[in-house]
Amino acid sequence: MSASTSHRPVLSYLYNHNPFYVISAVLMLFAVRSAYGTIEIGSINCWLMMGVLAGYTLLLAGIGVLIVRWGKVWEDARSILLLLLLLFLGVSVSMDDLFSRISPEQGMTLMIAGFLFSAIVSEAVLWGAGIRLGFRYRIPYHLFLALFYVAPWWCSPEMHARSAASLEWTLFLFPVAASVLFLCLLPAIRGGVNYVKGNGTPWGWPWFPWIAFGVIAACVSLRSFALCLTFGPAGPMWITSGSGPRLISFDTLWGFYFLIPLGFVLLLLLLEGSLVTRNKAFQAGVIRFSPLLLLLAMPVVTGRVHLGFLFQVTDVIGSPIWITLWLMLGFYLWAAFRRVPGAIGAGLGAIALLSIVGPQTLGTRTLIDPTPWPLLLDGVLLLGLGMRKRSSGICTVGVLAATLGIWLLIPDTILFQYRFTACFHFLWIAALVLGLTMKDDFSRVLQCASALLIPLVSVVVIWSTRAVEIPFIWRVSYVASWAVGCLLIARFWSNRWFWYSFTATLSVLLYTSAAYGFRLATQVLSREAVTAFIWSVAALLIAFLISAHKARWLPEHAWLLPRKETPSETDMLPQSAEESPVDEE
Repeated sequence: MSASTSHRPVLSYLYNHNPFYVISAVLMLFAVRSAYGTIEIGSINCWLMMGVLAGYTLLLAGIGVLIVRWGKVWEDARSILLLLLLLFLGVSVSMDDLFSRISPEQGMTLMIAGFLFSAIVSEAVLWGAGIRLGFRYRIPYHLFLALFYVAPWWCSPEMHARSAASLEWTLFLFPVAASVLFLCLLPAIRGGVNYVKGNGTPWGWPWFPWIAFGVIAACVSLRSFALCLTFGPAGPMWITSGSGPRLISFDTLWGFYFLIPLGFVLLLLLLEGSLVTRNKAFQAGVIRFSPLLLLLAMPVVTGRVHLGFLFQVTDVIGSPIWITLWLMLGFYLWAAFRRVPGAIGAGLGAIALLSIVGPQTLGTRTLIDPTPWPLLLDGVLLLGLGMRKRSSGICTVGVLAATLGIWLLIPDTILFQYRFTACFHFLWIAALVLGLTMKDDFSRVLQCASALLIPLVSVVVIWSTRAVEIPFIWRVSYVASWAVGCLLIARFWSNRWFWYSFTATLSVLLYTSAAYGFRLATQVLSREAVTAFIWSVAALLIAFLISAHKARWLPEHAWLLPRKETPSETDMLPQSAEESPVDEE
């Protein structure tokens, strides 16, 4: 194989996908960043840097319109249209230093000029390329452009004087404001596929225009970080590392938990889109992957400035993990209201996590002691769900959750020393009731388990050393009550497991009574006399049972040996002469 032949797949890939627009834009942004890192801040001509980015943006926009309008090269145009969004972000970021160096009047003019530049270029590209974007998408898009330029103007201390603490919370609220703007896309989502038909592009819904808004979501994340990097009260932005070039100090108040509101709103939009298209698989996927939002709440930075603001947020409104759990719980409630599969189970899981996650929980090392109320609530909800679906399995899970909640609750009451006994009997009796009232397969397992526990518990109650403190008459009454209960259940439910349980429990009760009576008798009479009396009664009972079996008073299977057919006395009498056979000979 020749070298030219082996290189054809690579060249074909580069030709078809044409990544050089992306490479060019990335190199341009890197060049601007390098200029900020090598030249003294005071000598940088910020207007020049912004002008370079603006000029490059205009050039790329012109190329995009050219290749679409006269070349119909939509695949290359898609890269250009998405890159324009990143360049608008770059232009707005390049203004951050200018907002720190100019007067408020100039700052207002710069903000308006920047927004108008991005808005006019966007509209020109849409018009020149013949792309029809509905107002339900276009209005939120322009609101995002305005936010990118208003945010640095509003956060700049030179534009709006405020305290350091107030500035920190202002920076913290930027992703919240962006999340509210994303909610403005709900009317567009509810328009569904029909709203983007005939958009002038070869792309259909959801690729058009949701890829663009996905890039905007990434731009919001980067803009939030850039605002904290520029305006956050975190000391010098640039640090010197020996003789090398200056580096950016990333010890800012920004953390991934800033993006929790944005992630939450994006989940709502994805869920709404799946409901509009009635895509059950995508709905289940949204619910399944929604717990990944908790990853944003995990602290991964250990810088002094970052941790200081994180502790401040935790003290004021609660830890990011705790807030995320409440947001997820609200999301699951809304999904359950919209009848999304799996939403109820996910919501119950979020409630269970609230038993170990508190307002001050920042990670696994700061989990709180388990609290009973979320588990009790889970138990009640699961019981209600199981009753509605007539599922003994779901009800059993609810009983387990409620039992665990009671276990955690009892230490705060006077029943602390009886915690195990109370929880065990609650779980046991609940399993018994579920087994008898439900009619599914798992209910039979509950019946068997609860029936087998009755004689085992009777043995423990009678002979356990821990039960010695309980009066003997109480223990015998306890066992007798279960024996009567087994008999009633076996009789009215026709359940053979409870017949077995009744037999075993009655045997335990009779043996216990006999042993107790034997001990009382030996205190009055000699041991030999009592033993002989017992054996005499036993022999009499055996003899009577044999006679009863022969008389057919007992069923056939009540005796191990087969019944021997004994002829009656009439059959045993000799026959008379008249009845005896006579030979004819």
